[in-house]
Amino acid sequence: MDRVIPLRRFVSWLIDRLLFLAAAIVVVWVIQKLGSPGPDAIDFDVYDFLAIQVPLALLVTYILWFGIIIKFGPPGRRLTGTDVKRRRGGNASWWMKGLRAGVKFLLHLTLIGFFVDAFFILKDRNERRSIPDRVAGTVIARRRWR
Repeated sequence: MDRVIPLRRFVSWLIDRLLFLAAAIVVVWVIQKLGSPGPDAIDFDVYDFLAIQVPLALLVTYILWFGIIIKFGPPGRRLTGTDVKRRRGGNASWWMKGLRAGVKFLLHLTLIGFFVDAFFILKDRNERRSIPDRVAGTVIARRRWR
């Protein structure tokens, strides 16, 4: 199985994060437009923005993002030509990918979990496996084009 260059994995991650951020900004904009009293009124309440709009936007964005990932796969991986594979070879099953995504979601809820996961990727010099990869028995490998 072809190993993935760390730069390719990082670029894939960066593309996904930038697209997620762009989607979140669009969702916040739509929520503000739907909730605005009119085009002439300017009412910016910081509490309303931080306590209601941002969490709602993140929830909607996560739902949309998981829908995109389930239907098409992560955009960053598609653009960099990588995919989730079984550690021993072959394609990973849906439940392995789902387990991996769930563990990654829970781990990346905190900044500490994000850095611990990044440390594990950098520490593993052979396969560059993260904590979710270890739990699901998967590895990120180059996609073979047919």
